[in-house]
Amino acid sequence: MPEHKDYLTASDYYRFLQCPHWPYYERFATDEERGLKRALTESEIKRQEDGLAHEAEVIRELFAGQEVLEAPQSSDFEKDCQDTLELMRQGLPLIYQGTLTHDDWTGRPDLLRRVEGESDLGSWHYEPVDIKSAHHLEKYHRLQLMFYAVLLEALQGRFPATGFILAKDKTEIPIQLGEHVAEFQEYTQELERIRAGEKPDPVLRKSCLDTGPWGEVCQRLAQSTDDIAQLFNVDVRRLKALRELGIRTLADAAEMDVVDLDGRAPGLRLHGLEVAKLQAQSLKRESVIVREPVVLGTPDMEIHFDIESDPPNDMDYLYGFLIRQKGQPDVYRPFVAERLEDEEKMWRAFLEWLEQLPLDYHVIHYASYEKVRLAVMEKRYGGSQALDAFRERMVDLKQVVTSSLVLPLYFYGLKYIAKFLGYRWRGEVTGGGQSIDVFEKFLATNERRLLDQIIMYNEDDVRATALVADWCRAYARQITAYDKPYAWEKGFERTYPQ
Repeated sequence: MPEHKDYLTASDYYRFLQCPHWPYYERFATDEERGLKRALTESEIKRQEDGLAHEAEVIRELFAGQEVLEAPQSSDFEKDCQDTLELMRQGLPLIYQGTLTHDDWTGRPDLLRRVEGESDLGSWHYEPVDIKSAHHLEKYHRLQLMFYAVLLEALQGRFPATGFILAKDKTEIPIQLGEHVAEFQEYTQELERIRAGEKPDPVLRKSCLDTGPWGEVCQRLAQSTDDIAQLFNVDVRRLKALRELGIRTLADAAEMDVVDLDGRAPGLRLHGLEVAKLQAQSLKRESVIVREPVVLGTPDMEIHFDIESDPPNDMDYLYGFLIRQKGQPDVYRPFVAERLEDEEKMWRAFLEWLEQLPLDYHVIHYASYEKVRLAVMEKRYGGSQALDAFRERMVDLKQVVTSSLVLPLYFYGLKYIAKFLGYRWRGEVTGGGQSIDVFEKFLATNERRLLDQIIMYNEDDVRATALVADWCRAYARQITAYDKPYAWEKGFERTYPQ
């Protein structure tokens, strides 16, 4: 790629949605900031490799017997575009990894597919198709297809009506591109301002740290300026509205007149403003605020549930349960698939276990992932009435926490909250991404020690969920606030059952 030219690419849209500063720092970071850039993890490198392998598999399976020509690729995007355009003029049915370049925009859709309809090329034109290792359509998928469509319009003289995502299960998801022009223009304007050197206002998202490489820089920027980006669950639109109304720092937010600000901009409503004000006060004073009493109940059996999955192989490999019954010690029970082909066997064992559960129980999980994966597995292998009953009894503890509590934390994930309350994970595996890496190593080596690490990690996850539930029963039964030193700092006992 010529060094003097700063191209806008499809990757910029993905990066912007993960962390608005990502495309900025890639272009304008100082040497000091570049020293804080996070390197790709082993898991991220593996996912990139798996994505390429998935592309090759899709091309091989779905387009067997069809002529698929791979376009030439080099670091000279303009030359590569001319080579791709020549293939388009020839009317080839499928072009793999063609380069589309116009002015200072360049992109490589996975496939360009010939369809009938007049264009500058003749009686045909091309539509973009992207291959993704995903089950559902994401916003960045739409934006990237729109980006390719705009480039195609410039090159072939016709805007394609439809773009397609080839999902993980090899089904095609159509996107009517004309319906997303306004959305695309909005994000493109943001990116063009960044390319011109305009630094976005501070943003602090979990994806800045988990997905983007500049998370530490984002966090330092927000903290050093006392910016309202540190407020949990306040999106970019509302942050912008608050800044325009003079609320720029946590100190401002902690003292804001919520009644005066109510309705003065889209998204600014009294309830959300009150929660944001409490969040600012919590961060400034390191206080824990119970704004609504938590009622969890104590049925005869309480089950804490957590799933470990392997996204590259699209499989679940561990269902972990902490089972609590009145008058009995807690019991941890895992269901494990030790090989890729054992997933259905694990699912069947799980369904059989559900048949044995009593009538009076509830299931506590943290966030929506468990419900999502149960739906995927049911579609794949079938369900049962016992599974339906199990799902009806599921309680999302994250929804309970976020609707009732205000914590002096930037993020309300299980790891953040449980560690704040004093829980510590015991083993070498301390995160979901690391669990995936270790499981991949286990598949390759069959080394039992690796699987034992994952099982210990999963047990810690469900025990951490139980600890948060116990804390809620012990300390969040009424509207109150806790300042340092916290009443629970020396630990607290299991509170189930009462």
